[in-house]
Amino acid sequence: MPELGKPIARLWAAAAVAALLGAVTFFWPGLEVLNHSLKVVAYSVALGYWMKIAGDHPQRSTMRVAWLLLAWSSGISIARHAFELAIHFGNWPLSISSFRQIPTVLALVMLTGGLFAIWFGFAAIGLGSRFRTSDAIWIAAVVAFVPYLFSLRENMVDAKSPYVLIRQLQSLSPVLLAAPALIALLLHRIEQDMRGGQLANSLRLVVAYLVLRLVAMLIMISPGLMNLALPRMIAGAAGWGAIWLFTLAAAYRWRLTLSARELIRRYQADPETELAGLSQMLLAGTSEEATLK
Repeated sequence: MPELGKPIARLWAAAAVAALLGAVTFFWPGLEVLNHSLKVVAYSVALGYWMKIAGDHPQRSTMRVAWLLLAWSSGISIARHAFELAIHFGNWPLSISSFRQIPTVLALVMLTGGLFAIWFGFAAIGLGSRFRTSDAIWIAAVVAFVPYLFSLRENMVDAKSPYVLIRQLQSLSPVLLAAPALIALLLHRIEQDMRGGQLANSLRLVVAYLVLRLVAMLIMISPGLMNLALPRMIAGAAGWGAIWLFTLAAAYRWRLTLSARELIRRYQADPETELAGLSQMLLAGTSEEATLK
């Protein structure tokens, strides 16, 4: 899709630059100030895409609700990282800065709700019940993170907050990262079975975004890893670069919308040619399946 090819290429470049900056913060901690600024930009771009995607669906439809929840997740994340910038420049005390856990949790809840709404939309038409052994392996791998991370909750950034609620909210972070990752994995299987193409790519990027956040958290709170150069560089790269994968997920999903619009335009201009092309594609797919069997 030419009209979106350049923006997607730029987003991949931004992801690479962010990951590189995150890795070198181990040597130049002063670069940390850029982290939240870049995340505000990334979530802002994602918000724009999710809003456009939601606007392409009928009012009160399940899919519109799903994309709006992802937009809300992005908007709350923007507020969270803007708050982090205020903390940095204002040198606020822990008692105030620990309130960042509220938007963090809200954003993850909205993300989980959006992905669940997408799954619900597929389930309503009879999809989403077929899994493979590889799915179980991936699910087990994601779930395995949670108890270990929970056991290290005392090393989390706001573990010393004077507010019990804030400490409890922070303890939920591993679960709130794993839950949407699991839903996205199930959605990805559905899309693979449907030969989902661009939507499958989008969901794959959401999974990567969440898993990288889990990996970064694991390293940063593990006593045996947090002070080692290589793990810290990996954590920095994962933590800084992951958000751009979420933005890319939105961009790929928007490209699917543009592709659908282009298909409709071509069909309206020349329906006979488009139907003939579709018939050939279906016949080719049938022949391929027969060959595989």
